[in-house]
Amino acid sequence: MNSSPIPIRVLVVDDHPVVRFGLVHMLGAADDIKIVGELESVHDLSNTLEESKPDVVLLDLELGDTHGVDALRQLREAAPSVRVIIYTSHDEEERIVQAAELGVDGYLLKGCPPDELIRAIRSVCEGGTALEASVAAKLMQHMNVHSGQSPEPTVHFSKRETQVLELLAKGKTNRDIGSTLFISESTVKFHVHAILNKLDAGNRTEAVSIAVQQGIVTLAPD
Repeated sequence: MNSSPIPIRVLVVDDHPVVRFGLVHMLGAADDIKIVGELESVHDLSNTLEESKPDVVLLDLELGDTHGVDALRQLREAAPSVRVIIYTSHDEEERIVQAAELGVDGYLLKGCPPDELIRAIRSVCEGGTALEASVAAKLMQHMNVHSGQSPEPTVHFSKRETQVLELLAKGKTNRDIGSTLFISESTVKFHVHAILNKLDAGNRTEAVSIAVQQGIVTLAPD
């Protein structure tokens, strides 16, 4: 007897009814994705998170009375471990950087191809990251400007840790990293944990941002 894979539980937060309608129907058509809720604001976010228990939250940055990254900040406070993909029309460098600093797992612009959004949800759910090329370029530009003339790294890594970190910067999941480096997924998790500790980072996105600032890795769009 064939068993169906456990679907990825997705919560959509967007204040535009038409956008929510389109996302719910488009994502719901994917066999491995289940829409567990939709919100137009973060007003009832805590209760909805508790009831729906999403794996991934698709979040717009402008939600009526909530502006900029305030919605993301509230979401992080309510559910620090939930995966978050920013899905917005705003591509200002300041917002992208602020979102990265708050530990967002993905940042896509409205208008991206549907299959790109679905791939992003799958990747983020597995522990990877998803940055649209133009977003990655702006984040890279910001990091390069603020890192000066390639400063000497203040943290030193083993060769294997550096390899893992470089793959993290490409948004690879633990499974992808293990497959690329021919090591087990548990070994990858060990190296990721060590990297986070050395960089004093709370999550993978923050670790990559710090590593780019210190010139340890470069962040370039695919």
